[in-house]
Amino acid sequence: MYRKLDLDLLVPNPKRTSRISRMFAKKLRHNIERIGMYEILTVRPHPRLKGKFQVLNGHARLEALRALGIPAARCDVWTVTDSQAELFLAILNRLRGSDGPELRMNLLLKLLRNHSKEELAAHIPETVTYLAKLQALAEQKQRRQRRKPQQKSGIIIVDFYLDPRKYGVVSAALDHIIRRFNLADSSQALTRMADLYLTQSEKPAKTGGRRCA
Repeated sequence: MYRKLDLDLLVPNPKRTSRISRMFAKKLRHNIERIGMYEILTVRPHPRLKGKFQVLNGHARLEALRALGIPAARCDVWTVTDSQAELFLAILNRLRGSDGPELRMNLLLKLLRNHSKEELAAHIPETVTYLAKLQALAEQKQRRQRRKPQQKSGIIIVDFYLDPRKYGVVSAALDHIIRRFNLADSSQALTRMADLYLTQSEKPAKTGGRRCA
């Protein structure tokens, strides 16, 4: 059901995982200001705040509209449960911006408590293989924490920003590595690509010509 809602009634979802860079946020504001159009936000009646609405999809657009001083937004209002809302966050927000890796991982692990790997993989970009590895990684982490509570997690989150051209180059390289070596995800591809580079760089350089006596 489509409605125009005051921005004061819209509350960001604390479990959202998707983020966009400041550069793309600026471009989004510029485009909305220039053409006056934007994709409809997806919201649901807030489960705890009467009269408010919780955003499911469109957090970046909401921030852009507020920055521009626009008082209301066009919204598609969905009546969904908390469990359904979490699933929609995993599906919808993957199509906007880029996920914070740790936030994305935590959301997927929570969804896996109530959904099978096969059921979840049918709706989101991640594969059954990836979800199985994620579960195994989480179980290993729990076992380590039980043995050595003070020990830090072995997971390292790497976060960086690329302009569109560089992103295209990196994405094409990772996709090629995934297909060539039949890997499960981009993190494995990035590691394999780094290994290949280091192995190649360690080979002695070939020199031409004769050696001096």
